Amino acid sequence: MIEWDGQEMDESPEQGRRRRERILPLTVAVFLAVLSVSCILIFYKYLNNAMFQERNSHFIEITDKTTLIIESEVVRYRDTARMAEHLLMQKAPEGLEELPVYLKEISRFLELDQGTVLAFDSEAHIYRSDGRTGEWRNTEILSGGEKEWEVVTTLDTQADDSLYMLFIKALDSPQMVGEERITHVGVAIEIGIFQDTFEKDIFHGKSHVYVVGENGCQLFRHRCEGGFIDSYDMLEAMEEYSFLHGGTLEDLKKSLEERESSSYEFHYGSEKYFVAVSPVPKTDWYMLTYVPTRVLGAHTAAFINATIIYISFIAVLAVILVGLILYFVLDRRGSLRLIEHQKQANGLLRDAADAAKAASMAKSDFLSHMSHDIRTPINGIMGMTDIALKNLNNQERVLDCLKKIQGSSGHLLSLVNDVLDMSRIESGKTKIVCGPMELKIIAGNCASIVGGHLQSRNLELVEEFEKLTHPHVLGDELHLRQVLINILGNAVKFTPDGGKIYFRLREISAEGDMARFRFEVEDTGIGMKPEFLPHIFDAFAQEDDGNRSNYKGTGLGMAITKKFVDLMGGTIEVESRINEGSRFTVEIPMQIDREYEEGQEEERSREGTLSGLRILVAEDNELNLEITQYILEDEGIEVTAVMDGQEALEAFADSEPGTFACILMDVMMPVMDGLAATRAIRLVDREDAKTIPIIAMTANAYEEDKRRCLEAGMNEHVSKPIDGELLFQVLIHHLKKEQK
Repeated sequence: MIEWDGQEMDESPEQGRRRRERILPLTVAVFLAVLSVSCILIFYKYLNNAMFQERNSHFIEITDKTTLIIESEVVRYRDTARMAEHLLMQKAPEGLEELPVYLKEISRFLELDQGTVLAFDSEAHIYRSDGRTGEWRNTEILSGGEKEWEVVTTLDTQADDSLYMLFIKALDSPQMVGEERITHVGVAIEIGIFQDTFEKDIFHGKSHVYVVGENGCQLFRHRCEGGFIDSYDMLEAMEEYSFLHGGTLEDLKKSLEERESSSYEFHYGSEKYFVAVSPVPKTDWYMLTYVPTRVLGAHTAAFINATIIYISFIAVLAVILVGLILYFVLDRRGSLRLIEHQKQANGLLRDAADAAKAASMAKSDFLSHMSHDIRTPINGIMGMTDIALKNLNNQERVLDCLKKIQGSSGHLLSLVNDVLDMSRIESGKTKIVCGPMELKIIAGNCASIVGGHLQSRNLELVEEFEKLTHPHVLGDELHLRQVLINILGNAVKFTPDGGKIYFRLREISAEGDMARFRFEVEDTGIGMKPEFLPHIFDAFAQEDDGNRSNYKGTGLGMAITKKFVDLMGGTIEVESRINEGSRFTVEIPMQIDREYEEGQEEERSREGTLSGLRILVAEDNELNLEITQYILEDEGIEVTAVMDGQEALEAFADSEPGTFACILMDVMMPVMDGLAATRAIRLVDREDAKTIPIIAMTANAYEEDKRRCLEAGMNEHVSKPIDGELLFQVLIHHLKKEQK
């Protein structure tokens, strides 16, 4: 019923239908918006934490290397003091009046431009190479019996209050010079020699560097612009500031005691600072380096913001795609409406993709590269989505498209992981990871991803994959995918309609545990000039030819491809002729997966192996828990779910031995995290507490994260998002191992 001028009127069926049609899209839009914002906030928090860890590690690495400056100077002047002893022992002057002259000759011989050679007699008199003499007040040090020692101090013979590093060596045999007995020699160096070095090498003068003793008392301070902590006892001074990340002041003191490098973030007034403590090798000194967070994180902060904008845009596109597919599948009320909605969605996606492309051109070289690689699987998703929407009544065709979309989405996820590791790549820390993979499946997935480009093109992609003697190998799947997709994408890009692209795979040799594989991509495209071929793998290299003006790209793809092939120990070659086409040949050695081959003799039946088992799952995120439960219960596994580490410990301790076949443990949880829960479970007083497989399921996927999980007592590490097949393989592997 509705009111009109005070009178109630019945709502017609047509009006009700229209009202529902207006409400449904609004409801879907609100739901998708809330879901997108939630995912982006979670991702931002994770990315920010990952970047903090990376900055922390990088800062420690820099300060550790800087301590080598001090170490090298200490070693140098220790050796200088020993050489001075050797020269004095060879020939001592006859009288004390000749001693300063002789010390000056030693200084000249040792080329000691910035230092002074000293000699001490048994009465603690000092004789210097510059002619000065005086009394040494620390007589107890000379009589302490130590052969060598160094100290930061002032010299009574110097008119100013400058600090000196003093390296003293006791003579193996005291020398008589005149009537005095010379017992020690030394070298004095003004500690300010570090000033210029620190000014040039550490954050371009934006850092504050202190050298302290083992008690935290200041020995030397790098004089940089601006005021900072001015205290003799640096540890006492640090008690005034609140620590934000990395630990507390007590942790910093513990690092000093144990001579370990560490880094922390704290509030200095209204600004955030990082402080790194690093022991100086071969001394009992430490270096405290302070640098503003805005300086240390200048590049990573911009990188996080750019990445969040870019990934947010991709997340919105993915959510819109999934929402459109579900909406159209559920609402089959006419092909005309489906086509209309499809055109509207594709128009929005095209506009969004164009906007993303325009924005990416203004980013750094890295973002230019990533935009090229990310758009490849997106195009595959869009192409398969287009086919699925046109074949909604063909269930097999839609299922095939969804599988290919899943493959492209997996590659897209791999690229996002690579975004998180980009700071390592830029600093030369790119690591090749050896994991199990099947080459034909990888090659097929790459062909499917690139196949999304062909939906609107008159091109034929011909797959010529030979039978492989060793199809299962250990290698870096992510970087191999990127190499193949880069080359295939270029073939599609530079081949006009009506052409062909041949994608070949063969095993060319095998010896011991290693096999060598050849990948070939040959096209009938526009080709390249001979004079350009030597430069094809240079960064930003593009052939300057009017015929190629429609194919301009970033010029980074082949340079990155060559870098990855080199890191994998392979080779890449190219042959090309103008208007005839190009052929890229990649050869890569890979380790044969012997464990997989041996496992084929014991091929398992999954239902018989996993069905009926009971597994304890600890996961505080309800969405992740729901997904994990679905994956496991779909295999016939009984799941007991808990929301934090404390509940996991109690559930295990209260159960009968043998109740649970395995524990899947998240790492970051409230009350008690997964690492603490694992350690506690291993200490429960019963036999299965030491043997039950505990598998980490976490979004923390760095090598150090895996190492911490294993050190806590876990058996395996599976990174999120969870791959069901990989999880089942890990479960079967550890359950078989436990049965043996």
